[in-house]
This record gives sequence, C-alpha cells and structure tokens, in this order.
Amino acid sequence: MTARRIGIRTGVSLRSIGAVRVVNDWQDLVGSIFADVGVAMPGGTDRCFTLLAHLHMQRDVTGRAIEYVQPDADLPDRQVDIPKLKRGGVGCIWLSEGAPGEFMVDATHALRATEHPNTELIRRTVYHGASGVQRLLRGFDVVRRLCAASAELELVTTTRETRDAWTSEKIAVFLHTENLLMANDLAVLRAYYEVGLRVTGLVHGVPQDWIDCDAEQRMPGGLTAVGREVVDELNRLCILMDVSHASEQAIDDVLEQTTDPIVASHSNAQAVSPLRRNLTDAHMKRIADSGGVIGIHCSSAFVDIRCSRDRVLQGDVDDGLRDTRLQLLEDIRHGIVDPFEAEAGLVGAALPFIEFPTASVDALVDVVDHMVDVAGEEHVGIGTDFQYLEDPVVGFSSAAEATGFLAALERRGYSSRAIAGIAGENFLRAMADVID
Repeated sequence: MTARRIGIRTGVSLRSIGAVRVVNDWQDLVGSIFADVGVAMPGGTDRCFTLLAHLHMQRDVTGRAIEYVQPDADLPDRQVDIPKLKRGGVGCIWLSEGAPGEFMVDATHALRATEHPNTELIRRTVYHGASGVQRLLRGFDVVRRLCAASAELELVTTTRETRDAWTSEKIAVFLHTENLLMANDLAVLRAYYEVGLRVTGLVHGVPQDWIDCDAEQRMPGGLTAVGREVVDELNRLCILMDVSHASEQAIDDVLEQTTDPIVASHSNAQAVSPLRRNLTDAHMKRIADSGGVIGIHCSSAFVDIRCSRDRVLQGDVDDGLRDTRLQLLEDIRHGIVDPFEAEAGLVGAALPFIEFPTASVDALVDVVDHMVDVAGEEHVGIGTDFQYLEDPVVGFSSAAEATGFLAALERRGYSSRAIAGIAGENFLRAMADVID
C-alpha cells in the first residue's frame, strides 16, 4: 500500500518517494476520533458521509414548466436518480440548474477552445435580463417541489441541517446554478438568497456581461466593475462561490476580490489533462489557500486528454447554422420568439460526437493524487457533473458508484481521514466557513 501524506501539505509527498507506512495504529486512532464526532469510516457496512458538489437530474423542459423525469425510478443508463444516490451512500448533493438555454453557434471555434484561449463567439443563450431570472426561478422551483414531494430528500441551507438530514437517513439537497443569471441587479441576488440559494456558480459556457467563461473571453477576460460588486454582495449574503467554468482571469479577479473561501465544484487539473475547463496548479493552490475545495470531474476527457482528442465527430463540422442561430437571438430580442419555447425546441447544444473514449477510475485517482500534491488532501472533494456526461469514468460512471470510488482511494493508500475529507467533510468545512 502506497503511503499518503497525513493532513499536512509539504513539498514532497510520501507517494513520490515510495515510502511505506504502517497504518494499523493510525487508522485505529483516526477511527476512534471519527466515532467521537459521528463521522462514518469507509469499509465494512459503514460508509463515509459523501457529498457530490455538482450534479443534475434528468428533466423535461417545456415552454411552460420544468419537471424531473421519474426521480424515484432506478432507470438504466441514467447517472443520477434517488435510488442511485442511496445506493452510492450519498448524503448531500448540490442539485444544479445547469446552463439554461445555451446552444452552439460556431462549432469550429468550440473545437479549438477546448484547449486554447478563445475570444471568438462559440455559444449563446436564449435568456437575457428578466427572462433569465424567470428561468432560474423555474429551476429553483422544480428542485424545491422535488424535495417537498420526496421522503428521501431534504432541502437544506446550512451544514447543520445537512448533518441532521444524514442522521435521519435523508439526502440533503442544496440549490445550485452554474450560470448566475441575475439581470445585472443585486436585488435579484438578495431574492435568490431568500429562495434558498447558498452555493452558486457564476458563469457557464456563455460569457455574461459581468464575467467571462473559460470557453470565450474578452481581453482581458475577467470581472467587470459590476462583477466585482456581485462578488462583494455574495460575500455579504454568505453565499459560497463556485468558479468552475470561469475564465482564468475571472478566477484571479474573484480570488482578489473575495473575503471568503471559494470552490471549484467540478474541475480537474490542467497539468494532467490540459483542457481549458480544468484548473492550473496555481489556481488550485490559490483556491486551497483561500480555504476552498476543488471537486473532481468524472468526464474521461477531464481525466485524460486523449479521451478528448480521440473523440469521433458525426461527419464534418457544420457551421451553416451560425446565421440561423444568430437570427434566433434577434427574433427573441424583438419579441418574435418566446425564449422558453426556444429552449424547449433547441437541438445541437453540443458538438455532434458519436464515439467517446473513456478512462478508468484508477486514472481518476491519478488526478486526485496530483490535486492532493498541489492543494493538500483537505482541499479536494467530489463534484462529478453527473447526468449528462457522455464519457463518464469507468468505475465511477454514476452516483451509485460513489462507494467504489472511495474504495479506489483506499486501495491507493489514502488514510481513513483523507478519504472522509475527500468524500464530503472538506466541502462541508468550506461551506460552514461561508454559509453558516
């Protein structure tokens, strides 16, 4: 068994010098400590408290409403539903609204932007201003109704409520969005807080007026003056910020502006797989230094760049829809097309790949090794981005396999304390520092 560092970030890991440690006395000690504070240990019949900091559930989106599709059913080929969460021992999820109304405009630039900085138009969303606020509220509403109707789920806004739900054998659910559509109005942020928002992403695949995303940036591509006001207000409201999908300059600007820890809920390491969506080592260390956490992503492309480069497109990239889709935005802007009906009818939001190479769970643990070496084991968690992954990691391809991932960490030699932290305690600590 390969040794891991024990809760201290140093310049060299025990793994890197091939050291071997005797674990029995240490594990007994940690086990007794965890028993005292009520945290379950991995192995046997007990499981760690597990928090998946970013996922979606299958939804039906129409022009008038959003509804989850049979959330209580354990359907095959689905990455998330309530039975899979229970089977995976999951105690808490950030149930994300995702990226409302986004669609591809220019596939050629999208292909290049996966690994290279880009200032060209790639995607746009049908929502802007008031319609974006209405759309986000619809997303929050369906999460609230899901929790109200389920005996297995509990909508929560604090870490204490999260632990109480775990004790009651319920799954704690936090509202989350990847794209903070707020019509550039801080009053909307305050309203979102009253609805229950405590953890939030800032931007997804389309730049907002006040912040740029990883796929498309202005130069420089960070926060505007309004964006800095947004960060200040999120700090004042005690809402935890999630910078996954933000541009590199935007992450720098958020770190400079914030007085609270921040997280990246579903991002891996560029040093292992050089996607723009992954984080540089410098950003991982700065997020850790803020007191934050980085949640692993379960897309194989995020684990091994070859799984991105070796994808197979369905025919040639067709940019012929560019003018049509830009005209759609004009029609929405002039009231000719309803944005909610437009989202319901959108096709082709992503690149038309038909073959997706996959990586193994051991390769994902390699990513964890690197993140721990850079940021420290107390600053790594689990994000996943489940439900709509086309290339999930083999061995951690759904919420039901969360315990298998923890077992893979144990096989790699991670201590019980490290596993409990990565499973959920690290994210809970960062959340408590901000939202409680």
